[in-house]
Amino acid sequence: MTNVIKRNGQQEPLRPGKIRKSVEEAVKDAGFRPRQKMNVIEHATQDALEMAQSRERVKSKQIRDTILNDLDHDDPQVAQAWRTFEKQHGINY
Repeated sequence: MTNVIKRNGQQEPLRPGKIRKSVEEAVKDAGFRPRQKMNVIEHATQDALEMAQSRERVKSKQIRDTILNDLDHDDPQVAQAWRTFEKQHGINY
């Protein structure tokens, strides 16, 4: 099982649903319904899970960076919504 090392140093088990939900929320924040961007959601979620599950431990930043790399390529508007959320909530990596 893969553990995720959070920004505060705590570890928790990898939860695939949490990753997918985060991408879906970015899609919504960008003004779309998840159904409209299913390919974007699937690609970013799958790549992040494959990367994370190949390791015993993974930093949340690595998951984030994998997702944003895909979003930058697949849908820059969704990537920008993700970054705006981070900025609004004081999330710094």
